[in-house]
Amino acid sequence: MTKYISKFLLFLITATAFFGSYAQIPLPVSKHKFVVIAHRGNHVNVPENSLASYEEAIKSGADYVEVDIRTSKDGVLVIHHDGTLDRMTTTTGEVKAKTFAELSQLQLKSPKAEDATVYRIPTFREVLKLCKNRINIYLDFKDADVAETWKQIQEEGMEKQIVVYLNKVPYYKQWRSIAPQMPLMTSLLDDIKNPQQLKFFLGQVKVEVLDNISEQAMVQTAQEEGVAVWLDVQSPSEGKDAWDSALSKGVQGVQTDHPEALVNYLKTNNWRDGVAKNAVIVPKKPAYQSLLDVPYAKGEGKENMLDAYIPENHTPDTKVLVYIHGGSWSRGDKSEFPKQLIDELVGVKKYIVVSMNYRLVKDGKNLFPAQIEDVKKAIAFLSAQSKRYRFNGNEFALMGGSAGAHLALLYAYAHDPNKQVKTVLNLWGPTDLTDKSVRADGSDANNTVIRFLGEADPKAQICVDASPLLHLTKESGVPTISFHGVEDPLVHVSQAENLHKKLQSLGILTQLELYPHEKHGMSASAAVDVFGKMVQWLEKQYPVVK
Repeated sequence: MTKYISKFLLFLITATAFFGSYAQIPLPVSKHKFVVIAHRGNHVNVPENSLASYEEAIKSGADYVEVDIRTSKDGVLVIHHDGTLDRMTTTTGEVKAKTFAELSQLQLKSPKAEDATVYRIPTFREVLKLCKNRINIYLDFKDADVAETWKQIQEEGMEKQIVVYLNKVPYYKQWRSIAPQMPLMTSLLDDIKNPQQLKFFLGQVKVEVLDNISEQAMVQTAQEEGVAVWLDVQSPSEGKDAWDSALSKGVQGVQTDHPEALVNYLKTNNWRDGVAKNAVIVPKKPAYQSLLDVPYAKGEGKENMLDAYIPENHTPDTKVLVYIHGGSWSRGDKSEFPKQLIDELVGVKKYIVVSMNYRLVKDGKNLFPAQIEDVKKAIAFLSAQSKRYRFNGNEFALMGGSAGAHLALLYAYAHDPNKQVKTVLNLWGPTDLTDKSVRADGSDANNTVIRFLGEADPKAQICVDASPLLHLTKESGVPTISFHGVEDPLVHVSQAENLHKKLQSLGILTQLELYPHEKHGMSASAAVDVFGKMVQWLEKQYPVVK
C-alpha cells in the first residue's frame, strides 16, 4: 500500500481547533486477538485483488482482506491497486479513464504462467457480497466517492466489518461527516518522531488504527491511547524474521503477502490469540473520575455546563485548573480539552481540571459581556461546591486557547475582586481589542471582533472593557505565561508581546514563548513543547499540595 498522507494533515484537520477529544470507535469483531490481514487477498497462486484472491484469503484463516477501491469513468466502484492497468491487466491506461464495461472485459494477470483461468476486475459490491459474515475488509481508499461507498456498504449490511484506510486529507473529513461510526486508519506523519508527539497527534486526529509505527515506545503510546497498530510486513523477503520483529513490538496485527504461512506460524507458536511473550506490556492508565455536563448556571442546551476531571484520593487542598475553550467566541466546546493533558494533569499531577462552556455569539445574540459573566458564574459555582466535594475553592489557575485565553486573562485582570486566580496560561489569546492596527478592515480578525462586541469603532468603551491589557495593573496582575505563533494571521503576535512587556514593566512574573513558524494553533512538534512548558509552569507557580 502506498502512503500519500501529507505532513500537513494535522494542521489541516485541526486548523479550527487546537484541542480535541473523542470516543474510540470499536473495530470489527475478529475471532483472534492478533489479526492477520491478507494484502490484496491471498495472491500467492491467483491474481491480487481478484475475487479468487479473497476466497483464498478466507481459506487461509486470515481475519481481514485488504481491498483497494477505485472508480471507473462512469462511476462504478471497482477494485484495483494501481492507478493504471499496465501491470496487472492485458491493456494499458488509467482505471478512471475506462468505463466499467471496458474494465470488465480485461483479464487480470496470474502469478502462475500456466494458469488458464480468466480473472476479472471485480466491483466493490461483488467483494462486499463475497466477504459478508466470512472475513473483515481493510478498505484502502484509493479513489472513490465516500457517500457512494458508504451507501453500498450499508446496502450490503457490511457496516461492522470494515476499517477504512485513508490516503488523502479530504477523505478524513468526508468519512467523519458521512459515516462517523466507521473506524478509520492512517499512516503516521513523517514529522512525528517520538511518543510525546504521537500522543498529541492521537489526541487531535480521530483514528482507530495506525500502520507504520516500528518503535516499541511508540507502539506502547498508541496502545495507551486506545489505538491499534497493524504493521506491514509484506516484502520479497517476508518470513519468520519479519514476523518475529513485528510480534516483539506488541502490535495487534500485521498485513502480509503470505497469510496462510503466517497463520500456521502463529498457531504453531500459540500466538494466534495473543502477542509474543516478549511483547510490550501496556501500563495501567492514570485513574480519575470524569463528571460531564455539570450545570453551573441556567442556560440553553450545554452552554452553561462544565466537565470536571477529579483525581483519586483528592483532598480539601487539591487545586483546580479551569480551561476555557476557543472558537472566536462563536463556536467550540468544553470537550476540546485534550485527553493526553487530562491524563497528565489529573491522573499524574493530581490537579482537578475543569473545562467549561459559555454562551456563544450567534445571530447577533449573546454579545459581550455575556461570556465573561459566564466565567464569573462558573468560578462562583466551583467555589461554592468546594467543601462538599473536597477541593480548594479559594484558588484557581486559568487556561484558555484563543478566545478562551482572552476570557481567562480578562477575568484574572478585571473581574477577580477576591484574587482567587493565581496564574494564567495564555494560548494565543487576543489582549487588546482597541488595537485596530492588527485587524484590517474586512479581515477575519476584524470581523470576529466586531461580531463579538457588536461594535466597529475600536475607540468605543466596550472595546476598552473587553481588553485584558488595558485592565492590567500591578494590583490586578498575576503570573502569566503566553504561547504564540509568530506567523499567526488571526491574533497578531504583538498582542502577546505587548502583554509580556507590560507585565515586565509592572514587575509581575511573565514568560513569553514564541514559535517562529507557527500560525494560529500549533503543529504536533510545537504542541509537545507547549504542553511540557505549561506543566513546568504550573509546578512552579501553582504547585500541588503534597
